Amino acid sequence: MTANNKFHLYVYEGDYGLPSLNVECTKCLLYMSMSKVPVQVKTLGNMKHCLLYSAPYFVHKNVSFKTYAETVLYLNTLNYNLDAQLTAKQKSEALALSYLVQSKLRATLEYVFWIDQRNFEEFTRVWYARALPLPFNIIQTKKFKENAVDLIDSLYHKDSTIEVIKDNLNVLATECLSSLSARLGTSNYFFGEEPTSLDVVIYSYLAPLLKLPFPSNSISTLVALWPNLVQFVSRIDAKYLPGLPKESKYIKNEEKMKTSDDEVSYIAISILTFSAMTLAFGFAVSKGFISSKLF
Repeated sequence: MTANNKFHLYVYEGDYGLPSLNVECTKCLLYMSMSKVPVQVKTLGNMKHCLLYSAPYFVHKNVSFKTYAETVLYLNTLNYNLDAQLTAKQKSEALALSYLVQSKLRATLEYVFWIDQRNFEEFTRVWYARALPLPFNIIQTKKFKENAVDLIDSLYHKDSTIEVIKDNLNVLATECLSSLSARLGTSNYFFGEEPTSLDVVIYSYLAPLLKLPFPSNSISTLVALWPNLVQFVSRIDAKYLPGLPKESKYIKNEEKMKTSDDEVSYIAISILTFSAMTLAFGFAVSKGFISSKLF
């Protein structure tokens, strides 16, 4: 396969046995593993990749896509189709279950990652600060948190307390997980012995709740109440995502994952951010990504 014909996928890095800490990136990675797409995966772990790409970002020949849905539609045209054997009725059911998962678990996951103050301060922000280079760790963390806040604000009345929101998300997650567990039963996958795109979506939302060591985990521990869903995640790990390290690359077990305003100098952060952005700009000009004639 020539360089121009190769499949390339840019994603946020994985950790704790996850292919990526980003749900959309996990969907892309798992779909390609299951459908045997010969893709070259690159992470947004350096300045160059962070400057040039978002994630997920899929490239093939002269086309590129920035979402999981667009990427799958394109792969289907190349006969990488996990749903080819499903009947029309099964495809309709898969669509309904996919909507159920995303409507009830997406907000839950966003809350656990970005809204729960303890999780954000002690885990999420710490992890991204170490996984991405400056200033992108600050920029992306701010962006993801704002998106999560916007989502929760769109779902709940402005006067809703954080406890009311959390309790409601618990109820929605419980309802969703109960339905999924009943539908899966003793089967290996949701439509029998072979995985489909529905399994990709469900895994991508369940796995972070099972694997990530959130300090505040009342919601995330819900998944463990349904053993067949836990086994479902483990089954996919073993067959399609083998060998992923379960230990964290960035946060060691013995570390105290806690920061406070007293421990962080925002003046120092501002200086470092400005310096890093200056370096990034200089790199972009030197490589011709930005024309110096504009100035």
